Amino acid sequence: MKKLITVIALITISFTLSTQSNCDCKAELDFVYEKMQTMSSFKSQIKGDLAQTFEAKYQELSEKVTNDMDKLDCYVQLNNLMGLVKDKHAGVYGVRSEYSYDDTLDSAFTEAYQKTDEFRDFPTVDLDLEALREELSVKPINDVEGVYNIGSLVKVGVYRVDQSDSLMAVILESKLGIWAPGQIYLYMSATDQPNRFDITAHGQVHKNLLFYKSHLVEYGILLSNVVKDGLTENHVFVDAEEHETYKLKTLAEDVQYVWMNSFSRIGNADNRDALVAQIQSELTADNLIVDLRNNGGGASKISLPIVKAIKKSGVKVYVLTNYNSGSNAEQTTIRLKNIKNTVHLGQTTHGAVSYGHNYGTTYESPSGLFYIAPTDMKFNHYLKYEEVGVSPDVKLSPDSDWVEQTIEIIKAQNQ
Repeated sequence: MKKLITVIALITISFTLSTQSNCDCKAELDFVYEKMQTMSSFKSQIKGDLAQTFEAKYQELSEKVTNDMDKLDCYVQLNNLMGLVKDKHAGVYGVRSEYSYDDTLDSAFTEAYQKTDEFRDFPTVDLDLEALREELSVKPINDVEGVYNIGSLVKVGVYRVDQSDSLMAVILESKLGIWAPGQIYLYMSATDQPNRFDITAHGQVHKNLLFYKSHLVEYGILLSNVVKDGLTENHVFVDAEEHETYKLKTLAEDVQYVWMNSFSRIGNADNRDALVAQIQSELTADNLIVDLRNNGGGASKISLPIVKAIKKSGVKVYVLTNYNSGSNAEQTTIRLKNIKNTVHLGQTTHGAVSYGHNYGTTYESPSGLFYIAPTDMKFNHYLKYEEVGVSPDVKLSPDSDWVEQTIEIIKAQNQ
């Protein structure tokens, strides 16, 4: 039987769900408690008073969880413990179901899936969805409430529930057979930072549990592919079809430009070397726009030689970032800002800058429902940016092209 879920503050809430996979949450909590203590971030942060706070929180949660607890209830409590460490690279995640995205487009698969308990008992609201959609459709772009598109196949409605700091997103319509109208996509709880929310979501394809800590919701963008209905042009992200990565381009007589979409060690060593050579021989303008939007990071072995080449060139640097600029892209932003006369523009970065995964080791929980991905690298000198991000010197408007806005700023400064 489908039941209405009422969400209060996500930090303390205990959800009441339809029949789902239950687990021994005491064992799950002990597992997370143990694995957290292996993390570089835990070892560097949880000391003194914070160590006492951590132990107290663990004891509090130990008394709250049970050995036969709903999966989502348990997941929320596990993240309550994980949340004591500032480390956006580390996380507890729900294990994915064993089907692919292509399966979700197959009518035979989805017809069979819709007969499973997993689908029939998925958490669902008991609301007039048409009335909800009509109410949300008039919300302005910059209001977190509203109708959002997940790509071109799914529409969701985000609305406040019970308390002003708590919201839910419910499926309004779907062309993916794994989702049905009324099913709950995610839960949001406001943090003490403006426009930032702790989000517990179900994966868009596998419906596995995911947690986004201190996640920025701005410019009508909820997640990277979840945007407000009616947002016809997205100037916050890079149009990858129009921008060639790792290529120095001339945009004006005194402005050159390069976009780097990733600093991954896989496939970018040749790109790095070619770009460094191009900077050394072809960077002739006085101003260089370094576009790090959508760059999720990678390795300093890729980014550092490029930063050094830019610094040696002596040009004035304009760095563009958005919230999808993370990890080593954030470190690169900071390194570029240390170059004299650098200007940082755009949107605050992701805030996942102080830690990382070298080996990518993960551990499955006792129930097999979750796994933890602990971090094993630390860059503690960037800790002040963790979960906060690197704020731009100039915040750009989402209403027009960010490269063009930057060129206009360069022109104004040169007059």
